[in-house]
Amino acid sequence: MQQAKNWTVATISLIFFLILGAILYFTVRPSIISVEPLGIAEQDIRSPITVEDRVATERLKQDVANSVGSQFSLRREFADQQIAKVEQLFAAFENTDEETELADIKSRLNSTEASGMIADEELNSLLEANSNSRQTVEDVTVTALQKVMNARIETSSESIADARDRAATIIDQSPLSFEYRAIAKTLTDELIVPNYVFDSEATRQKEQEAVDAVDPVIIQEGQLLVSQGEVVTREIYRKLELSGAIDPNRSLAPMFGSFLLSGLLTGGFLFMLIRSKIKELLLRPKILLIVYGLLLLQMGMFFGVGYIGIEYTTYAYILAPTAFVVLLLRILVDERVALASALITMIAGSIVVTYGQSTSFMTIVYVATGSFLAVFLVEPKIQRKRLFGSGILLGIINIIMVLALLFLRNIQISWEMVMYLSGFAVLSALLSIVLTFGFLPFLEPWFGVLSSNRLIELMSPTHPLLRKLLMEAPGTYHHSMMVANLAESACEAIGADGLLARVASYYHDLGKTERPLHFIENQQGGGNPHDRLTPEESADIIMAHPYDGADLLRRYKLPKEIVDIAEQHHGTSLLKYFYVKAKEETEKEVPESRFRYPGPTPQTREAAVVMIVDSIEAAVRSQKQPTPEKIRQLVSSIIRDKLADGQFKDCDLTTKEIWQVGDSACETLTGLFHERIEYPEMKKEGELHANHLER
Repeated sequence: MQQAKNWTVATISLIFFLILGAILYFTVRPSIISVEPLGIAEQDIRSPITVEDRVATERLKQDVANSVGSQFSLRREFADQQIAKVEQLFAAFENTDEETELADIKSRLNSTEASGMIADEELNSLLEANSNSRQTVEDVTVTALQKVMNARIETSSESIADARDRAATIIDQSPLSFEYRAIAKTLTDELIVPNYVFDSEATRQKEQEAVDAVDPVIIQEGQLLVSQGEVVTREIYRKLELSGAIDPNRSLAPMFGSFLLSGLLTGGFLFMLIRSKIKELLLRPKILLIVYGLLLLQMGMFFGVGYIGIEYTTYAYILAPTAFVVLLLRILVDERVALASALITMIAGSIVVTYGQSTSFMTIVYVATGSFLAVFLVEPKIQRKRLFGSGILLGIINIIMVLALLFLRNIQISWEMVMYLSGFAVLSALLSIVLTFGFLPFLEPWFGVLSSNRLIELMSPTHPLLRKLLMEAPGTYHHSMMVANLAESACEAIGADGLLARVASYYHDLGKTERPLHFIENQQGGGNPHDRLTPEESADIIMAHPYDGADLLRRYKLPKEIVDIAEQHHGTSLLKYFYVKAKEETEKEVPESRFRYPGPTPQTREAAVVMIVDSIEAAVRSQKQPTPEKIRQLVSSIIRDKLADGQFKDCDLTTKEIWQVGDSACETLTGLFHERIEYPEMKKEGELHANHLER
């Protein structure tokens, strides 16, 4: 059986995965358009995706590299090289004497770079000069070369001629004779060369820097590639192919992404349901089908709003009822499941609502805010009027978010646009509330949520069980009505559910209809059947009534909350009267546990309140002339006994609230008590009202 249920849950989840994936895919899939190269475009064609145009990027890089041009650098080492030649020339004249001939000098120069720089006549003049004169010629020549070649000399003939003229000027200013100045000028004219030359390494580096600075050419999603009536050139056709606008195979990528996202969302949501405290409810096939159906319904609404946005305005997504499903699941289930649905709403909804357009930051933030804040704006079992108040607050939050996001985008905003979008934001919140109101009555029974309408129906005196109680146990019926008044007032005093407490009080003693005459309020002056029974037999009959009543309520399919209160309203209290009576009739040890209700103790605040006021009402009505002071003392004694007995350890009720319940009961009973038949005087202290505690 459990295995079949698991397979059903898996099948339902698989169907949800497929439908959600299909919705996402049909939202984002690119439209395939038929077009031929060199043909005429029949419509505007835009890119369905964002993609890099690598071909265009490479072209741009090549153009940028070509625009850099050749790079030149000043080579100062050229001056040293030319000066070295001068030094080689004059080194050939070292160690010469009167017998040294020109042929010897030329022989020495043949193996150097200085060979052939000057004519034989000039070499002969240097040979005939003394060493000081030669040294002066060398110094002047080197100085001229250094000064001239430290500056930039380009490869143009004009730049070279200008450098030679500057060198000649320097030489003319030297103390050399005319003959030696001519030799120095000949050397500088020969040795001056361009030193600002092409630098291949610098050129490559500059080109690389320019190429690296080039941004990739991106075809943006939604970018117009060709206008209607325009010729589809080969370049345009290449871009159409690249963007997938005319390639059917490109649609496989969006399909894969859509179902991958759908799988992630479905798996995460199912995992959240499994981890929920009420997974036994949520993993029931019918409940799971409803939850998935609600999520798909919201996606369908988003899709419709997105379609409106295509036709009319880019801000139509503000209309989307973002909080609809989140509000329902928060009220029907719990906070964790609502947050999980909000996550699906944020991710999938922000995609679907744009209907194939780019999902903007504004869309995601707006949908996420509306979804997540709705979780914290409502409480479980919220009243209808409070739900409407939460809707108003959600509308205000939507307006604030819309205005904040508009200002963040720094666009021109008119008062007409502000009013227009604010109206959309409020309408979105109202749609969410209206849909929540509309679906709640149908879904509450499926989720086991006890609605106010259902409770009001159960209050009707014509209900079969209340008629049964009135006809078979009229004293108990009247007692239950009194307890209902006390319980409702007390719950309202501490902020608990007063309506639930009232209705549960009507039914809490229904089990007494099984043996009505064994309870004193129904005896109406007749004999007491307990006089013929042993204490143990009497205790069994008394202790059975909470569980008999719970079984009867279950047979009539009353809500679990009412059944639980009927079963828990005596907790594990001790039947003191029969316990004391048993101890008096035997000398044996009487175990206290034999005369205690099996429990459980109250699990909710409402159950604890019914327990307290049930005991108080029974005890007070046993008094013939209860005064306000006697009522307060009796109430105080009952509450202290309950606290000492640990009856409230399992419910979320503070000590302060317990005493508030007592105060409320005192105020109500001051005007509502009636004379009630007393039991015979008990022999132990505290037995006077203990008998009524047992009821």
